[in-house]
Order: sequence, then C-alpha cells, then structure tokens
Amino acid sequence: MKKKFMIMNLSLVILLACFSGAEAKQPVINDTELIDITRVMKASEIAIQEWSLYGKSKIGFVSDFSGYVLLVESLQAKTPDLRWDRVVETDEHWEVQGYTKNAYGLTEKVTVFAYPHKKQYKTYIIYELEGKTWSQKVWEAFKPSYSDKVRLLLGNNPTIYTCVIGGMDDMMGIVLRNLAKQLVQSFDATIIESLNEETFLSLSAYTDEWKHSIRTKQHDMNLQIGLRNDGIGGKTTITIGTPIITTEY
Repeated sequence: MKKKFMIMNLSLVILLACFSGAEAKQPVINDTELIDITRVMKASEIAIQEWSLYGKSKIGFVSDFSGYVLLVESLQAKTPDLRWDRVVETDEHWEVQGYTKNAYGLTEKVTVFAYPHKKQYKTYIIYELEGKTWSQKVWEAFKPSYSDKVRLLLGNNPTIYTCVIGGMDDMMGIVLRNLAKQLVQSFDATIIESLNEETFLSLSAYTDEWKHSIRTKQHDMNLQIGLRNDGIGGKTTITIGTPIITTEY
C-alpha cells in the first residue's frame, strides 16, 4: 500500500513538474490570423459580432480522482482571477470549469478534463477567450496578459484556433457566392473544397500566409468560411475560422 502511495505521488510530482516547467518558457503568441481576419471583415464591411481564441493542450496522467483534484487545485492557485464550478463526474469522466469576465470585457473560460486511459486518467485543458465586439486597441492592451495565460495553461507552441463571426444585411444567393470568392482572394487562399446550398455556403481553403494548418485526406487547409442567409429580408452571418471553425455556423 505504501509503495502504491509512493508511485501515485511520484506520478503527480512528475505531472506538476512538467506543468510548472511550461511556465518557465516564453512562447510568442502569434495573433496574425486574428488580425488578418478582423482586417478582412472590416474591409468587406462585415460587422463583427463575436470573436474567440481556443487553445487545447494535454497535461498528463493522474492515478485517481484524488490526483485529479490536486491538479485542479494547483491550477486554481495559479488563476485566482477565475471563479470555479464544482467538479462534474459522468461515467468516470471528470470536468471542471473556471471562468471570468475580465477588466477588458472579455470572457475567459478554462476547462480541465480527465478520462480513463489504460488504468490511469488522461488529462487535458482548454483555454477559451471570447469577445463580443472587436477593438484592436483593447486586444493589444490585453495581449500580454493573454500570452501569460497561454504560457501558464497550455505550455509551449499550442495551436490556437481563431474564429470570428460577423453579419451583413440581406444578400441574394449569387452575391453570397461572390462574397465567398472575395473573402478567399483577400486571404490569398486557394479553395480546397466547398458546399453550396440555396442559403448556405461553406468552404475550406489554404493560404501560405499563416503558419498553422491541418491535413485533410489530400490537402493542407487552414481557412474555413461559412456563410448563412436567413432568407429574403434576413441577414447573412459570416463565420471565418482557422485552421477550422470551432463553433456552429
């Protein structure tokens, strides 16, 4: 029993050491995609309604629920600005969320998951940042704090998913296609695949301008655009994401 206890604590020490080690390094937050997307939307007279940054990272393993609680408590101690819910358990899957609306009016949410994996529990973390209106001045002011949070929570070189949602007044279907073509050209991108319906258009594309991409069956892609029209008299919602859209569109 004593040996088992020592092994459990050793695993936890290694886990927390790896987690703390991530703090010591200084990854550079690349916000090129966010700046490009908001710039293109503004140039296309698309009113930005919402934007988000989504990052996910593996943490490691814990032996049991006690180890998971210790991990969460370690995170809570490092993020005193967040309010944390109670841990939710569903079929041996544990989840807890911490969140805050910061002084810049941006919503931050952290979620820590654990699920069974080869007699242990694999853990990972998601850090989300959401804004309702876009102001580059506000973003530049918050960016250093955001970089610190990413370094603290996600470690080195995480893939950050960027998503921006905007709206335009009523548009006909033919204009919908034209707008999609115009947006793709604005990103110097090449269309990989597309789906075009009467009131909905979705496409995937690739641009050399951005560092990150994901591999599909045959091509790399790092740009998704979704256009949805509410019908005659309705508005058109434009969703742009990289490398993929992380919300319903």
